[in-house]
Amino acid sequence: MKEIPSDGFIIFRGIFHTTTLITTSTEVLADVFVHKSHNFGKPPLRKTIMRKIIGNSLATADSDEHRHMRKIIIPAFHFRNIRDLYPMFWAKLTEFCHALSKDFGERSDRVLEIGHYSTQVTMDMIGLGGLGRDLNSLQYSDDELVKIYEDIFEPMKKKVLYFLFHIFLSPWVVERLPRGLNKRLKVGRSRLRKICSDFVAEKKVKIKVESSGSQKSQDILSCTIRSNEFPDENLVYHLLTTLAAGHLWSEIYEYIPDPKVLLKSAFDVAGLLESMPCLNCVCNEVLRLFPTIPIIMRVVIRDTTVAGHHIPVGTTVYLVPWATNCHSTMRGPDAEEFVSERWIDKETGRPTMRGGAESNYSFLTFLHRPRSCIGERFARAELRALMAALVGSFAMELADPLEKVVAGGTITSKPVNGMRLKLQPVGLGFG
Repeated sequence: MKEIPSDGFIIFRGIFHTTTLITTSTEVLADVFVHKSHNFGKPPLRKTIMRKIIGNSLATADSDEHRHMRKIIIPAFHFRNIRDLYPMFWAKLTEFCHALSKDFGERSDRVLEIGHYSTQVTMDMIGLGGLGRDLNSLQYSDDELVKIYEDIFEPMKKKVLYFLFHIFLSPWVVERLPRGLNKRLKVGRSRLRKICSDFVAEKKVKIKVESSGSQKSQDILSCTIRSNEFPDENLVYHLLTTLAAGHLWSEIYEYIPDPKVLLKSAFDVAGLLESMPCLNCVCNEVLRLFPTIPIIMRVVIRDTTVAGHHIPVGTTVYLVPWATNCHSTMRGPDAEEFVSERWIDKETGRPTMRGGAESNYSFLTFLHRPRSCIGERFARAELRALMAALVGSFAMELADPLEKVVAGGTITSKPVNGMRLKLQPVGLGFG
């Protein structure tokens, strides 16, 4: 995008010589996301692969089906519901910091590979906020749900090959390949769905008991069940989508080398989470530079025009948050640098949601309406609480300051080689 001149998009030939576009301007993005969003759908192949893992949910639905699901589910993600989850998050994060303190205290170098811990606490927070159930994976590291989740989403070369097979071979052939990974993923998917099915059954019983009282569970699953719009199978699929989408931990790795940023965030921790300017600026900058899903594909499902150009049906369109979020034409010469101050308006001194950019479309981490991520508030709350707990408990730095971070993953991105951090307790008392 930086090196190739373009008039809104770059055209190239993709796999099997298909016409493929990369969006490069806010005008094109506005057409794709808002003005003509009904002309763009998810790639059939990607939907097939995703359905193997998370079933038929918002992540795989299109058109009227997507609008119907979104309308039903979105009330569960209302601001008030998310705000009510903070006490549960905070209790779990206190437990998380205690676990870190205990384990790194037993090591002379005070270095921990924090990736597994972060997966555990993230799963616990999703369990509490999404399912209304404490998975206790921090206490029991052999928790089956955590193990299956890590096995499916951990970045591995074999998994990349597995997904490539879906491009060049029919699903019928891929399912019958004599590969250990194929069998392991199939068993993992089956167990994951069984666990989530049990959650749904238990939650329905609990909601019936609650119906006679004044206090009701506010987790996302409870709100969705009370809508009476989904059969049990669809509820399971939405839970699987929540589990997949909630994993935002790759970002913590990247801002650790800057102690000044961490210090500013640490001073913020004494306030309320929603009104911590430095902490929120750091979270925004992390989400901008390191989006969990760095590339999104769409396919033109009916002939359309974008920024005045005719785009025929079948054209593949790449939306690249990782590139768009740090494009110099949208954010200036420091677009690729970590500058948390960009989220404070220089004239008013107040927080800004554009981060110094002129257009809303310069920040694509959560896409844009009507196809924006409905879990944005949940994800931001989760990251905000995680950041507050960590900077209030530890001084952090990479175990190897010269290490080159490489992101990878099959659906969401995370550091391929894990997160080896050197931790030192600080005096704010969270750990």
